[in-house]
Amino acid sequence: MRAVILERNKLVNRRLVRMLNCAGVDAAGVMEPEDAEGKLDDAHLLCADAFDGAFIAQAVARRPNLRAFLWTAEPMDRCLRYPVEHPQINNVFGRASFDSSPRDWELSMMLRRIARPGDGGPPFASYLNWGFSGFQERIADTKHRDHATEKVAQFVSKLGVPKRIGEMFGELAHEMLMNAMFDAPVDASGQPKYAADRKAQLSLPESEQPTMRLATDGKRLVIQVVDPFGGLQRKHVFAGLARGLAGGQMDTSHGGAGLGMTVCHNSTVAMIYDVVRGKKTEVTGVFDLDLNLREFRTQGKSLHFFQS
Repeated sequence: MRAVILERNKLVNRRLVRMLNCAGVDAAGVMEPEDAEGKLDDAHLLCADAFDGAFIAQAVARRPNLRAFLWTAEPMDRCLRYPVEHPQINNVFGRASFDSSPRDWELSMMLRRIARPGDGGPPFASYLNWGFSGFQERIADTKHRDHATEKVAQFVSKLGVPKRIGEMFGELAHEMLMNAMFDAPVDASGQPKYAADRKAQLSLPESEQPTMRLATDGKRLVIQVVDPFGGLQRKHVFAGLARGLAGGQMDTSHGGAGLGMTVCHNSTVAMIYDVVRGKKTEVTGVFDLDLNLREFRTQGKSLHFFQS
């Protein structure tokens, strides 16, 4: 796979070229859009900061087989229009500043995923260092959902982090489970079964029950909810988040988006959505425990979507 990296910081450019080459990608680094143009016709991937988003948008519009990675140190809402309008942009990486590269684990994971596409996301343990601890539960009904949400908050509170982080992850768990329990299930004709009333008491048959996982290695805190339907659509992720960050209302059509996607975005440093159409949807949220809350609120965040 050939990649072009458009990065105006020389040191970051060199580091990114090195990382991509080590991941098995034939990477070329440039510092100006005009230098990238002549290298794109035989490239598979274009990587650049959202500062050059207009150039990326034009490049992928002219080349249907070209994918793009976008990174940003600014709030997500300033660059979401690019993935909303261009389906080849499915990966937005947050970074701490314009003088830093995207997170190492995240960039390496996403590179390997597009270089070696598989059927669904990576093993849950891939998001964590060796020696992590956590739990997993199959959620059967709304009472169990509330119990699991409280269990998440209690688990996080024991990590010695600010109380707000435990509350935030409890809210995140609740939103992810609501989507998996109420929005994901469909009948034989593909029509939503429970989305009409998200306040109802619900008991799911075993074949419809989602699985929730939560774990930490002391560095990262990771939550994942998996439903057995695989109905989440790309527009629910990107357009829904764009609408939510712009102050829009909840999208009550099948899939749930808007404010719900905003809850997920505001509670994590990275959200990863993996859809195996008609089989499963994995939604994974990652939080960096080394960040204080001020850093967390101001740093660029990540959003990734994969479908197979």
